[in-house]
Amino acid sequence: MIKEGKVLLNIELPQVVSSRMPVFYNPHMVVNRDISLLVVYAFVGEGAIVCDPMGASGVRSLRFLLEAGASKVIYNDINPRAVEEFKKLLKMHGVDESKVQVHTEDASILLRRIRGCDYVDVDPFGSPIAFLESGILPVKRGGILGVSATDTAVLSGTYPQTCIRRYGSKPLLEAEFYHEIGIRILLKKVIEEGAKMDFALTPIFCYSYRHHFKAFFRKDIGAKRADQLIKNIGYIIYCNSCLYREGVSWENIRSTCPICGGKLLYAGPLWLGKLWDEELLKNMLKAMEKLPLSRETLKIIKKISQEAKKQTIGFYTLSAIGERLKVGNLPTLKRMLSLVQGTPTHFTGEGFRTLLSHRELLKLVESIK
Repeated sequence: MIKEGKVLLNIELPQVVSSRMPVFYNPHMVVNRDISLLVVYAFVGEGAIVCDPMGASGVRSLRFLLEAGASKVIYNDINPRAVEEFKKLLKMHGVDESKVQVHTEDASILLRRIRGCDYVDVDPFGSPIAFLESGILPVKRGGILGVSATDTAVLSGTYPQTCIRRYGSKPLLEAEFYHEIGIRILLKKVIEEGAKMDFALTPIFCYSYRHHFKAFFRKDIGAKRADQLIKNIGYIIYCNSCLYREGVSWENIRSTCPICGGKLLYAGPLWLGKLWDEELLKNMLKAMEKLPLSRETLKIIKKISQEAKKQTIGFYTLSAIGERLKVGNLPTLKRMLSLVQGTPTHFTGEGFRTLLSHRELLKLVESIK
């Protein structure tokens, strides 16, 4: 028996979690489900209408009902066995069946039929690309869309051609903040999919953990609002020699580093705006006490709440500074944070953000060599 939040699951886990499991359940995605609950509870409160179109074991749907006070959950899975097991779980946990709609069909078809959801969770095994357009439609105005991507190697630059084909963007594995670039590419793609239909999908929260990215968007309606969002789509130029980075429009992409004269690389198009909504984060910190969240989730949220105070494009890492800037005697991360008035990043344990300009950072680094 497995316990997650207030849910008990009678599932035997294989040595390797895969989509071939009779009823899919991934214990490593507890953080994903935790944060979905937390974002929706902090943004909507109790009474949310939630759609879980790829429900699998149903643990996310049940947790929304038992922990986050959802008024209605629309559960779906194309696997009939998963649906039958979910129905058993509902009875075992004494859930009021009038609060649950259960479907056994293709997720995209279901998503195109329903409307009026406060939250839709697009959480496929792999890339979310095939489900984005359908997933946007059921979210009501002012509601939230959650999108998971487990093709992080593609988004982060290990397979650049696949990223260009799927997401229409060039990644940049050479940059130490390649995971952030991957998330910004994902954000761009979702915003584009909404804009095609005159929907404005504003990023409000995102994170990177283990093998997946997750992003949340607030939905609004109107071509002008979508146009305003698109103004925040551009490119990141990056120097592999001195670590210079900058967010620019297409017209301002250049090939020579203004700091050291080295060759500039680029990534994009991608989202250049904020990654986190500060007001939502405040509400999430308050709501954490009301939900049974894992220790790992609490740790991530607390770190992001500090990171969001310095919403820079990219971050630095100690290893990149040591290797590229030839610093042999690196200070500890704690000391570096103090020197640059920085904040740690959740993307990597050795990374930090700072509001210092790149020139100011280089001067500081030169003084500690």
